[in-house]
Amino acid sequence: MSEDSAKPSTPRLAQLPVKWIMLGVVIITFMLIFKTELGGLLERTSDLKISATGVEIKTLDTPIGQTQVSVVPVAPTPQATTGVQNTTYTNTEYGFQISWPNNRDWTPDETIGRQFLGNMNMPATVDIPFAVISNNIVDNFRPNVNVVVEKVGQMPIQQYLSLSEQSLRQQGWKVLSSSVDPRTNGGVIVLINNMFGQDLYQFQRYAMGNGNAYVVTASQVPQGDLSQGLKDDLASIINSFRVIQ
Repeated sequence: MSEDSAKPSTPRLAQLPVKWIMLGVVIITFMLIFKTELGGLLERTSDLKISATGVEIKTLDTPIGQTQVSVVPVAPTPQATTGVQNTTYTNTEYGFQISWPNNRDWTPDETIGRQFLGNMNMPATVDIPFAVISNNIVDNFRPNVNVVVEKVGQMPIQQYLSLSEQSLRQQGWKVLSSSVDPRTNGGVIVLINNMFGQDLYQFQRYAMGNGNAYVVTASQVPQGDLSQGLKDDLASIINSFRVIQ
């Protein structure tokens, strides 16, 4: 865990809001069967800062490339409506948008997350309004990115990220690295999810805004035949997430 991941002030298990999020994240990964050796793919994990158009953006080096830690807000568009427009999904209820490279290799889905929530009787404070799924199968698995939203009020990002790490570790998952940017209310956690007895990389980008916690999770198999183009796509999608303010 990186040094800038904050410790929560009240780390009681009963206060963990992210226990529902972990279930939501898992269902979008789908069932898979594969065997792999992790090797040294994460040996060069590090924090860095870059400057783009005068705005300083903090990033974390991950196996899919540089993942943005900082949250970049966008202004609301009066004519915007909830739904898919070309290669961008906008949600006016929760105040976010996310994009994907093209509709040839990626399929947007506005129903799979909510179907899962309905089957699991999740609380009304949690929603999974969107996922985008690769049309390419890698080791019996479709890489994907999904968005989970939880109403949390004004909880600090440091506390939410730390509670998330606690919940992940308690479920036996391996947190490989994390970073937080309190200035913009953003964070990232890189983990290995082995809920099905198999290893799956997940890259979770966190954002706080509009009284919500947003968890954007990109999932891939650790190795397999994952092309650089597919890695670039996953990084592009997770980095495209914006909070509408």
